[in-house]
Amino acid sequence: MVSVRSVSFTAIDISALLRQAVALAVALFLFMAHALAAELVPVKSALHTQYNKTASARVTRTVPMMSTRVEFIVVTEDTQKAKAAIELAIAEMERIIVVMSEWQADSMISQVNQAAGKRPVQISRELFELLSAAQQLSEQTEGKFDITFASAGKLWDFRKATIPTAAQIKTAIARIDYTRLQLDRKNMTAFITHPGTQVGLGGIAKGYAVDRASDILRRQGFNEFSVNAGGDLYAEGQHKDGLWQVGIQNPRDTDELIALLPIANSAVATSGDYERFFIQDGKRYSHIIDPHTGYPANRCQAVTILAPRAFMADAIATGVFVLGVKKGLALVNRLEGVEAVVVDARGEMHVSEGLPVLGRNE
Repeated sequence: MVSVRSVSFTAIDISALLRQAVALAVALFLFMAHALAAELVPVKSALHTQYNKTASARVTRTVPMMSTRVEFIVVTEDTQKAKAAIELAIAEMERIIVVMSEWQADSMISQVNQAAGKRPVQISRELFELLSAAQQLSEQTEGKFDITFASAGKLWDFRKATIPTAAQIKTAIARIDYTRLQLDRKNMTAFITHPGTQVGLGGIAKGYAVDRASDILRRQGFNEFSVNAGGDLYAEGQHKDGLWQVGIQNPRDTDELIALLPIANSAVATSGDYERFFIQDGKRYSHIIDPHTGYPANRCQAVTILAPRAFMADAIATGVFVLGVKKGLALVNRLEGVEAVVVDARGEMHVSEGLPVLGRNE
């Protein structure tokens, strides 16, 4: 049985997290291999996760949060303790929203943005470490995941199906550059060197919130649970007679699951062009923006990432989606403890080196 100890995020950076995850990842994916080799079975279900161990009782709770629905499942006989732990996890996620949201004028990240080009802002160690990890992820993905992408992302209104002008996009992408965020560990400050550049944690904060909620449940003594925030999820617990099943949606028929991945003690995140999009003149425009062009990325239909932590999976899924199959899988294959399932622009499925070749349902 593979287990995960609770690790304080503020104590280590993302490189250390990935190094510490190697032993777990190797054991986990070897354990998963026999199950993953099965044929892909289309499943008509709206579920993203399910637990196939039927003998144990479970406590579930679903709440609206972060523009999605967050589902908690705790497998336990101790109903009251589980309910109390879930409330603590919800409170922690709500706290993170206050700290991380650039949409709230008084949040810490908003203070950093308001001081862009003017002065450094002292921030909490928690936010400092998350920004530091985000910078490393930006570098690893060749800037395809970029925490300063908001300048271009906010131009696109997918409800009104409007396309920005070329001039607007040119101006916006000139403001995108994650290297303009300077972090001073000694003074615990963040400084955006250019006044037009803004930091946004939308591509990583939801995954981080899932990680923190999972930490709370683990510290409350539970070792079988899942936290699912609209597809960004973490699932803990594995047994000989039961694993968590994570469904991968068909990007062109989201009522259908094209694969079921058995996982344990792992995070999963998916980026897809079917989440928010519009079609104009026969062309699909999705919400995943290439920071280097300012236009929606179109090399993939969907990318699912398995990683030790949800914030990693969240960011890497975005980066791989923009990079495309070849560069994206090359990146994943370099990252220890990370695996990927990629559906390319033609609808063909590809997997990273650490996963067995998946059979295809004909």
